[in-house]
Amino acid sequence: MIEELTRRERQILLLVCRGMCNKEIARELDITGKTVEWHISNILGKLGAANRTQAVAIALERGLLAPEDQ
Repeated sequence: MIEELTRRERQILLLVCRGMCNKEIARELDITGKTVEWHISNILGKLGAANRTQAVAIALERGLLAPEDQ
């Protein structure tokens, strides 16, 4: 059982899925790069993913993101 992602974590995961880097995500959401890193670290931990690519794959597999979100 995975921990539920927060609204902000889902928002960031969607932007990761769309290929955005941390700097772009920070700019898009008007937050710092360190805050993006913190959220991504939480996302990886909650999904049991080793990296961003694996997090997106797990999220798609578990229905947390839809294929059209890519």
